[in-house]
Formats: sequence, C-alpha cells, structure tokens
Amino acid sequence: MWALLRHNAQFRRLFTGEAVSSFGDSAMFLSLAIWAKDLTGSDAAAGAVVLALTVPGLAAPLLGHLVDRVRRKPLLLRMYGAMAVLVLSLLAVRDAGELWIIYVVAVAYGVLVSTPARQALLKDLLRSSQAVEARALLIATREGVRILSPVAGAGVYVAFGGGALAVLGALTLVVAALLLASVHVVESEPEPAERFRTAVIAGFRFLPRVPLLFRLTLAMVLFLGVVGMLETAAFAAVDQGLGRPAAFIGVLASVQGVGSVLGGLLAARLARRFGDVGTSVVGYAVIAAGLLLCVTRDEAPFLAGAALIGVGLPLLAVVLGTACHLYAPARMQGRVNAVVNTARDGAQSLSLAAGAAVIGVVDYRVLYGVMAVATLGCALSLLVRRVTAPEVVPSLADADERA
Repeated sequence: MWALLRHNAQFRRLFTGEAVSSFGDSAMFLSLAIWAKDLTGSDAAAGAVVLALTVPGLAAPLLGHLVDRVRRKPLLLRMYGAMAVLVLSLLAVRDAGELWIIYVVAVAYGVLVSTPARQALLKDLLRSSQAVEARALLIATREGVRILSPVAGAGVYVAFGGGALAVLGALTLVVAALLLASVHVVESEPEPAERFRTAVIAGFRFLPRVPLLFRLTLAMVLFLGVVGMLETAAFAAVDQGLGRPAAFIGVLASVQGVGSVLGGLLAARLARRFGDVGTSVVGYAVIAAGLLLCVTRDEAPFLAGAALIGVGLPLLAVVLGTACHLYAPARMQGRVNAVVNTARDGAQSLSLAAGAAVIGVVDYRVLYGVMAVATLGCALSLLVRRVTAPEVVPSLADADERA
C-alpha cells in the first residue's frame, strides 16, 4: 500500500483529496443536525437533516447512469465547485426561518456522497493489480478521519458558530477540487446513448452475470439486513448492560473506528493471501466474534467486541469494492457500484428500522446473539458452493502498462 502512495503520484493526489473531502463531509454531517436542533429545539428537525442526507441514495441508480455517460473527473470538479458555493449559503442562516437552507445543503451532500464517480474514476486511473491496495488505503483513511472529524466539526460550530462551519466545509471542498484537478488520468470513452430504461437497469442485469460479485453482494445485503440493528442495540447495551450514559456511545464509536483503521490496513494483505471469498469469511467471522463478546455486561470484553466489529467491517467493504472494480467494465462502474450501494444501504435502513421497533420488547443480548448467528450464516453461504473468480476486466492503465 505504501509503495502505491510513494510511486503513483496521480493516485497520491486523488487519495489526499479524498481524505480532505471525507474530513469535510463527516465534519459537516453531525454539525448540520446539531445546528438544526439549536435553531428549533426540535429533535425531529435534527433527524430530518439525517433523512435529507440519506434520501439521495434512493436515486443512486440514476446517478450511476449519469456517471457512465459523462467524463468522471469534470463531473466531480463541477460537483465540488457547486457544493462549495452552496455550503457558503449557510452564512445566511440566522434563525429557524432559514432552516430550509440547511436541508438543501444536506440533500446536496447526500447527492455528492451517493454519486459513484470517485469509485468509477479509479478504474481508469489504476492498474488492476493496484485495485485492492487502493481500496484498502481509501477505506482505512476514511474510517480514521471519521474518528476525529465529527468532533472537530462540532467543536468549530460550538466555538465559532455556523458561519465558521460553512467556511470549513467550503474550504475542504475547494482543496479536494484543486487536488483532483491536478490528477492526470486518461478516461475511458463515455457510453454512447441508448434507451434510458435499458441503460439505467443495466447494473441490475450485470450483477447476476458475474456469480462471484453477485454472491458477495447478496451476502453483504443479508448481513446488513440483520446487523443494521446494531445501531439501536448498542444504545440499549450501553444503558442496560454497562450502566453507562448515552454519551458513552461516543467512546464505543471511537473504539470501533480504531478497529476499522486496523482492518483497512490489513485488508489488502489478507485479500492477497486468502482471495475474495476467504477474506470475506474472515471478516464475517471476526464480526461474529465481536458481536458475541458484546453480550457480556463487562466493559472490557464489550469494548474488545466493538473493536473486532470495527476490524471486520472494512474487510468486507474492501473485498466488495475491489470486486466491483475488477470484474465490471470501466463504463459499467457507475451503475454497478450504484446497484451494490443501493442494495446495501436499503438493507441496512430496513434493519435499523426493525431494531428500533423491537428493542423495547426484546433483550439487547438476544439481538446481539441473532446478529452473530446471521453473520456466521453469511460466512457459511460463501463456503457452501464456491464460485470461481471471473476474468478481470482490464483497465486503460493496464493497457498503458503493457504498451
């Protein structure tokens, strides 16, 4: 991984821009919700910000279609520029009458995050042999940034107000745009025009044609369709099990975040050694062990369990992201990533809602046990009938290397 950063200047610039962008995004998300709460005194107003951030994910297939029809780098530069201007509109927010501006900015952030242009651009930028290291580095960095950035964003908001928060958000977007503009990448030709409906659903049709990618996606969807309850169960575990205040969730998130950084750094090495299926099975097994440790009422094993969950999650994300990169053509990257993201996020949202519905009547330890069993089931589903890895679809960078 470090060799990739040292010797590939173009990826190094893209990587740095992604780190800056991730810092700005996650710093803004929590702070926008806090700001809405301060303006209105309403928890619902704060929750509506979270909803505004997630709703654009429903349009991911359309955004994926767009990504495959245009040049990715100019699209991203325009989105960063427009987003920077829009974030500065937060300087006009003074009272609850301008709350709508916060919602507009939140929706725009949701569109930016849901647009798979950055994942698609990697296909043209990197040789196939570099894909797993690049994904691992990006995910490890994203998880590391998320440990500190929400606190930093909230700190700026509390200390200096919403205006300073707007300037911080715009600055990170401008820096990310400048770094991206400096990246030299030869892009694949945009897909020619075809029937809109056929083009949009092409990603849904593609997945079943690549059995390994389909199996990895299905396992992830089933996993998140149950383990999404963790978000709710964790609050009950902190309160009823550990006897700690709700603020202890922050400690839990930090411990899991540290585990995720470690998992991201280990992912490439494990993938090289055990392959797609083997690394996913390791990830599911580690998460299941972590979930079982969280059944205890003792703080030390509970935190160890949270760390193990953090270690396992990036292994799954790196494998699935790399599979999309390697096994889908350059001009299917937008739609394939969009389909995978939509299925994954939809399953997690449904599971989160189910967790909120049952946590009042089901002991949190039962939920952790159910999640552990389901996670092991996902691991076994990948082992029952092994699927041969398909041929890698070469990138333009592969062709340049051969030339």
